[in-house]
Amino acid sequence: MRAAKLLCVLMTLLLGGGCASGADTAADRIREHYAGKTEGTYTVTLRTDFGDRVLDFMVEYAYTPAGGRMKVLSPEPVAGIEAELEPGGVTLRYDGTVLELGALPGTGLSPMESLPFIIAQWAGGYITQTGSETRTGQRLLTMTTLETQGETALEARTWFDRDTLEPLTAELLVNGALTVTAYF
Repeated sequence: MRAAKLLCVLMTLLLGGGCASGADTAADRIREHYAGKTEGTYTVTLRTDFGDRVLDFMVEYAYTPAGGRMKVLSPEPVAGIEAELEPGGVTLRYDGTVLELGALPGTGLSPMESLPFIIAQWAGGYITQTGSETRTGQRLLTMTTLETQGETALEARTWFDRDTLEPLTAELLVNGALTVTAYF
């Protein structure tokens, strides 16, 4: 009986102590903030690394939980192309022009699909790490999530403004290799 009481006290201390850590609070704040969003608009520079070439795009992304719309703002040859992103795939539109980028190595994701993937991780990804840091005098929260698709590990790391929880930078790593950097 005495051992059972001791075990109960230890479990309460362990479980209660784990809930009060700063990392859990940061993750909870971020998760709560983005799980409650029903729409949002971001202007983002995406740097995509295909292994044999690196491409930079500036896009405007308007999302809803059911999908979103992305418009390429630059570079000039593809500016104005719009994509509708839905769970079933991506539809590109622009005066008969087709934007063919292919999938990022090992992901099955196109660069346009990488941004919605990263944003979805904020609300529901498997969190592997959280923390805080200061960059150029700005206090930031960090969150890393991990999703596996077969043999592929997709890791999303994001740096958020500590006060507003707005994203500043995000990275998508595929099996440890950096494939996309997003500058918000």
